[in-house]
Amino acid sequence: MDAHAIAIAIIGLACRFPGARNEHDYWRNLRDGVESISRFTLDELETAGADLTAARDPRYVPARANLEGAADFDASFFGYSAREAELMDPQHRVFL
Repeated sequence: MDAHAIAIAIIGLACRFPGARNEHDYWRNLRDGVESISRFTLDELETAGADLTAARDPRYVPARANLEGAADFDASFFGYSAREAELMDPQHRVFL
């Protein structure tokens, strides 16, 4: 029996990016030239509680890559207390 005749390949892709909850959204955004970085005015920064002295510095970049649903972490599902989840790196929560 030919070894290649019974070979199995399982290929998958999962991703979340700003402005894209899955790979289909991501590729569509790339194809269509969608900008997924949010830019903010001084008024928006002030409303959000940002330090306006820092925001007026020419080296300050008033932009953010918002990841939808990043705050939707079920700490108890992963065995973390609410306090532990609060102290955890946000990237780690998204990874979990």
